[in-house]
Amino acid sequence: MEIKRLTDQDFDANIELAEYAFLYKLSAEQKEERRTRFADEPVWGVFENGELCAKLALLPLEVYIHGQQIKMGGIAGVSTWPEKRRQGMVSRLLRRALEEMKEQGQLLSYLHPFSVAFYRKYGWELFTENKNISIPVDKLPARKNVPGRVVREVRDIDVLKSIYDRAVVRYNGAMARSGSWWKNRIMNDISYTAVYYNEAGEAEAYVLYEIENRLWITEEIFWLNETARQGLWDFIINHDSKLKEVQLKLPVDDPMPLLLSNPMVKQEIEPYFMGRIVDAAEFIKAYPFAQIGSSSRFALRIEDRDAPWNEGTWIWTVSPEGEGKLEAVKQNDESNSEGIEQLGDQEISVPIGILTSMLLGYRRPSDLQRFGLLNTSEVLAEQLDALIPTRTPYLPDYF
Repeated sequence: MEIKRLTDQDFDANIELAEYAFLYKLSAEQKEERRTRFADEPVWGVFENGELCAKLALLPLEVYIHGQQIKMGGIAGVSTWPEKRRQGMVSRLLRRALEEMKEQGQLLSYLHPFSVAFYRKYGWELFTENKNISIPVDKLPARKNVPGRVVREVRDIDVLKSIYDRAVVRYNGAMARSGSWWKNRIMNDISYTAVYYNEAGEAEAYVLYEIENRLWITEEIFWLNETARQGLWDFIINHDSKLKEVQLKLPVDDPMPLLLSNPMVKQEIEPYFMGRIVDAAEFIKAYPFAQIGSSSRFALRIEDRDAPWNEGTWIWTVSPEGEGKLEAVKQNDESNSEGIEQLGDQEISVPIGILTSMLLGYRRPSDLQRFGLLNTSEVLAEQLDALIPTRTPYLPDYF
């Protein structure tokens, strides 16, 4: 058994496995389009006697963490031939992917799970949810007739990207999209677009959407201010004669129900993507902690069997300026051992997945401690609450 990155010679085998695993068939044109991206979206595979048995894509991406961009490895297309399943091939691939991400400086990894329980075993944990809202046409809000105008079918990526880049930093964990990502992943299959322009002609909001069977389906919506948001809503409401319902996919903190005169509409919270810290020491170093005016120091025990460079005990410090640092505690190191003894009542023990979920803002430390997912005292959990900035996780993308 051999694990290696696929080359151009493996492209057809890669497509054949993907088509079988995910039950689709690509046209010749679609295959060629994917071939052009093959070198930029690395695929790793398990080979046995020269045959591709299992594979995953490892996408080099970047995401916003409290407004700062860091590198992220996106895992996609995990698949195995049925006769090769349950032989540990995916386990080996995931561990090899973690090694590769560490080498590439990708401090985080995301994936969309077929099974949350399966990927939890390897350190990934839920970090974001979507709020799905369905509004019958008779419960749509009233028009506000705000100034400005909405233009349909704006497909200029620079215009859409300029709005997205400014709006998305309000959230934690969202992707910093490249122009090629917009072209190949976002706009590739969108039926309709609309952009709101203010009175000065500046683009301040957009919506990507479908209309099927009298349903308005919002694929993505972003705005920079309340006037821009209402401008888009006036546009949506103008479709009322041809709709029976408007469907939205929004961040969990979106206030839409408060803005409806009759908020008795269907709302669903949907767990979405999972994430995991790849390199704890480097992630803590890059993470912008809150500046609370004093330094903090903890003994941190991380459980991470699949990334052994994270596993073990660390001295975790955060400066008054919000700069974090992890120092590994080595066995038989007397200086560090003394430091750990001094931190006897300052100890935190946590699996890597829960640490990820906490630092990305999915759940607050006090909540995790109360539910038994963060092994520490109530006092220390409250200290972590103060150190970790509050920002809603949201990921509008899929891969």
